[in-house]
Order: sequence, then C-alpha cells, then structure tokens
Amino acid sequence: MPRVPLDLFIEVVDPAGARYKWDANQPPGSRLRDFGFRTKVGEGFSDANGTLARRIDLDYPDLQLVNDVIVTGADGSVAYEGRMSAMPRELGDSHSISVTLTGWMAHAKDRKFSEIYVDRDLNAWGPMSNGRKAARLASNLTPFDPEQTTDPTDSQAGVTTAFTGAWVSPYKPYSAAYYDAGPGLTLTQIAYSWKRESTNIDNANTSWSWFVNFAPDDKAAATEFSSDLRAAGPSSGTFSTSTPRRYAFVDLAYTATPAGGDGTRFGIAWYNLAAYGNHSLALKTGEPGQPAGVTPSDVIRDIAGRFCPQLNTSGVQNNDYVIQHLVFKDRTFPYDAFLEVNKYSLWHLGVWDNKTLTYRPYDLTDYDWEIRTDDPGTTFSPQGRSVDDLFNGVTVSYTDVLTGIKQTLTPDDTPELNDTNPENPWTMWGVDHWDEIDLSAPTLGAQAVQIGRMALADRNRPKAPGTITVKGYIKDRAGNEQPVWKVRAGDTISVTNYPNNSPRLIVETSYDDESKMVTLSIDRPFALLDAYLDRVGVALTARGLT
Repeated sequence: MPRVPLDLFIEVVDPAGARYKWDANQPPGSRLRDFGFRTKVGEGFSDANGTLARRIDLDYPDLQLVNDVIVTGADGSVAYEGRMSAMPRELGDSHSISVTLTGWMAHAKDRKFSEIYVDRDLNAWGPMSNGRKAARLASNLTPFDPEQTTDPTDSQAGVTTAFTGAWVSPYKPYSAAYYDAGPGLTLTQIAYSWKRESTNIDNANTSWSWFVNFAPDDKAAATEFSSDLRAAGPSSGTFSTSTPRRYAFVDLAYTATPAGGDGTRFGIAWYNLAAYGNHSLALKTGEPGQPAGVTPSDVIRDIAGRFCPQLNTSGVQNNDYVIQHLVFKDRTFPYDAFLEVNKYSLWHLGVWDNKTLTYRPYDLTDYDWEIRTDDPGTTFSPQGRSVDDLFNGVTVSYTDVLTGIKQTLTPDDTPELNDTNPENPWTMWGVDHWDEIDLSAPTLGAQAVQIGRMALADRNRPKAPGTITVKGYIKDRAGNEQPVWKVRAGDTISVTNYPNNSPRLIVETSYDDESKMVTLSIDRPFALLDAYLDRVGVALTARGLT
C-alpha cells in the first residue's frame, strides 16, 4: 500500500462561507509556516498555531476572529479543526502575523446556561414568603413553616408540613414547603412520597387535605394542584404541570374550625422529593425506591443541542448510569457541565471531525497504533510507575444533599471503594494506601460511591507512563503506514518489541509540521481528572479553551 504524502492543506472559512487556502501551493503570504497543533483527552482538537508572512498594517478577510479552520491530509482525512482565537502581529526583520487556533470544544465555553435536571436537595424546600403568609392570613389560614425530619424506621431524611393545635375560629392551620426554581428556570414535575406522622390526622375526616402544587410566583395561590392525597398512606407518586412554573410546594391544611387539642401535633412527612426542570429528557429508573433520574449521555446531548448548537452530537454514545441529582442553578459553562456529568464514568470526551462531540468508553483491550523502539525516527522514554498514583482504596468526602451533613465514605464501611486485586503491591504488603477525594458539590451517597469507584479504577488501571516521539509515518492496527499527524488523544498504542506491549492510552499529542514529528504522552493520569473529580473545588478550565 503506497504511503499517503505528509503534506497538509489548510482551508479557512468565513461567516459568509467564503473559503481561503493556506498551504504550500499558495502565494508566500498564504503559506502557514511553523504550523503545529495538539490534541488532548477532554478537549479533542486543542490549540494550534502558525505564522503568515504578511504586512501587519493591513486587514485581511481570511484573518478574522472565529473563522473556521480545517486542516486535511492528502487523502482527505481531517488532521485538525478549530477556529481563530488570536492574531498577534510582529514587526522584526520582516512583517509577520501569528495565528492562534482553538479546537471546537471552545464552543462549549461561549455562553453559560442554567437548568434543573433532577434536584433532590431538601434544603431547597423552604418556608413560604412573607407575601404568601400575608395572603394566607387574609384568607383566615394561619401559616406554619416546614421542618426537617428523619424517618425513625429507616433514617431517611425528609421535610414535614406540620402544626400544633388548638386553633381558634375563624382561623385554620396551614403548613407548606416551597421550592423556588430560581430566576429564568421553571419546573414541570415533582416526585414525592409521604406518610402521616401519627394517627392524629384522621384520613377519614374530609376536613384534612394535602397536595402537591405549582404556582407562577411566591405569593399566588396554586395554579395547578394534584388531587387530594388524603389517605391512610404511606404513598408516593409524581405530579406534572401542564404549564412550566417557577414555584412548587407541598402543603397540609385543615379546613374546619375549631379542631385539635391544645399541644397536639399534626404532620405529614414528605420523603423522596425530587424537582424536575423544563427539559425534555426521558427520566430513567436508577437506585430502587428512589425518584427517577437522567443519564449522562442524554444530559450531554441536551446541553450541547440547546447551548452549543454548532456541535454535532452524533458521536455521543449511550451511557445507562442514572444520575439522581443534577442541578445547574448557577449559570455554568456547558464544558464545565460536561466535566460534572463525566465524573460518573470517566469516558473519552472531545470534539473531533465535523465538530462532532464525542463521548464514549475507552477501549484498552486493543491498540490503534504500533511502534518498535528500533523504528527509524522513533524514541520511547518510559517513565515507570510510582507509589504516588497507586492505591488500594479511596475515601470520598461529600455533603449529603438530603441532610446537608458532611459525610466521609471509606473502604472500611463501603466495600466498593476497595481495590480487590490481590496483586496490588499495597495489599500484598498489608498496607492501607488510600486516595482522598473531596467533592465540592452536594450529592447523594450512591453517586459519591460511583465517583469513588471510577476514580479508583482509573488510578489503578495498568499504566506504563512515558513519552513517544515518531517522525514521518506510524503503523496502524492493520500494519499500514500512516502520517503521524493522524494519531490522536484517546487512541491506544502498543510498543510491539517491548516486554510490556499491552495497549497504552494516549492522553495528549503534539504535532510539528516543520519536522513532521509527533510527540505522544501516554498512560499519564488524565490532565483533566482532577477537574472531573472536583479535587480542587471547582471544575478546572482546560488549557487552550480560551
């Protein structure tokens, strides 16, 4: 099979669709010199740069910020895609204009968004506003604030709408817990379960009522409400609104006067409360007995489709893990949301050809590229492992979204956070050597365990970190020689004449077109793993996403 020429061809596209060529076949001012680009796990095509020999005192239609740039090889395959992000100009011995490009994952940093996918935070259910209380009093209803509660039978956290008798005619007692979606956000559904605190509430007495309600503001009465939930209970269900509303609330009322003995408590305890925002995602069943959630792949497609419209989501593969608490009330960049969602799987994330957003599991069972250490123009510098990235357990600290209490899960009490491999050197020596993860965002216990499991699996997957440089051509899995610029982050490579020839994950590539050489960083901890795991408290910004 003949070799594909190493030449690269660069095309620039402006907003009107006009196309400009930058390659060796063009006039000197349209030949991009010193061109190089990088690819990275978590970004896909990353940054690129080069220089044009042009006068610095003129403007050019092909040199406009955000112009699309596509680099292809002689066989038509894409080497790099990005957009112009900077064009510093320099006058030295001659005029020159530097060109800086950014991969299309940067589109996920163009604007922020907010959304409630599924909110399990009990602290979000608070007292009604003063305006609402005044309106209740004007209707002869005495308002009572909600209370936090814990089910004595299973220690489940909840919210209680309750009051204590007696009350005096014409006033009747009323207790409610309100949920505010926040500015610009609305709700479409509430999931709930409830039980009577005691038999003080006689469910056969039609003066009792408790509902799930939606309202357009914090003062108005309910616009839509469920059927009366009065029953012996306990019970559970969901209630949806036909028109998305900012506010929802659960309440308890007694509509007759007077009733209740002095000092007698009446209450309905609400558990498994879940608020769902105005999105169109299918809700999936996850942990048994818990409200439905959403999957990472559905969320990534939804965010990209709504807030990164230039990205193509056809590369997002299905991931069936169910996230049971996912909220972006504070305005967030889509890219940071992608990282948040990817904590549960640590899949490959990047933007590649045709602005295709890719989300898929890594395949470490086979290799995409192969080298030999004696290949001309090839070097292999293995680094070797260290105790700094090998553990036989992981502890996860997090704030429980249901209780607001800081919790720490350890391998002692959570077996899933243990590395069970008997060949782990720490285990062989009987030493507990644990990694530490501190999650910044409140979460559920089951989700904290999943994050810990994924982190430990990545820390301890077989690695042989190092650096590989290859000049000119490299063999693909079929043994065909391909230009080295085709190698990408997320691919795998085997050093076939090395004692350990197992596939190694490529986490970053850097290609220099002048030397026709690519440098590969292999089997290193993900550059964005700390961001995935919130180890620094906030999602890190990937380099190059300017």
